[in-house]
Amino acid sequence: QGFAEKHSQSDDFLMIQTLGSAPRPVRLYDYFPLIVFAAMVGCVVGVEGVDMLRAAMTAAAFLVIGGWVDAKKATSYVPWDLMLLIGSMLGVSRAISRSGLADMIGKAVSDAGVSPHATLFLVFGITSFMTELTTNNAAAGLVFPVALSLADRMGVSYRPFIIAVMTSASASFITPIGYQTNMMVWAPGGYKFSDFSKIGVPLSALYMTCNCLLIPLFWRFDEVMPPRDVQLELITCGGEFLALRRAPQRAPPAVSVGLKRFE
Repeated sequence: QGFAEKHSQSDDFLMIQTLGSAPRPVRLYDYFPLIVFAAMVGCVVGVEGVDMLRAAMTAAAFLVIGGWVDAKKATSYVPWDLMLLIGSMLGVSRAISRSGLADMIGKAVSDAGVSPHATLFLVFGITSFMTELTTNNAAAGLVFPVALSLADRMGVSYRPFIIAVMTSASASFITPIGYQTNMMVWAPGGYKFSDFSKIGVPLSALYMTCNCLLIPLFWRFDEVMPPRDVQLELITCGGEFLALRRAPQRAPPAVSVGLKRFE
């Protein structure tokens, strides 16, 4: 029991089963956190004016009060290293936007006469490359302002580019260090580093081609643009991307993965 309590949240050990005790039977009451999580996501995505921070804190309070989460262990469930990385990348993302680098890149691509479809492939490829070296959150945070600037400079809808960023940021197939699940099977499966590249490169190329051809069919480049004073917010939950929406007027910037105001 002492070992399990000490290392249950450790990255060095994967607790599969507790020895010496029978698992408690699952009750209907144990599925209530799924309802709380679904309600939180639904409120954030579907209800205007509900920001991610308040919805998450409300859901967490329900889980603690109901006894599903131990308040004393709650801090050990938070990946602080990931939070630090995301926060750092948000700062870099804001710097890219405010320094004018995003506008410079957008202007260069626009002046080169590249078509929106080709630019979509470019955005998808850059995000896929960066997510192999960093996390999906960091890659999306860096490319997000560039994608918005590209769409603004080309005079097309930003939605195809943002969807491309969201889908490519979580498509890490080429290296074993790009995502946690890749590393989980790397050593136990006896794979070499090159094994991931042999399968991952053609898989990533196929995934990029299918996405870049299908995305404009559902989110058209000639879609009506929002007013130029609208602020956009990329919503995440648990490190995964959920949706893009108009940010509420008083939304805390700390919970936004990427923000840009069209001026």
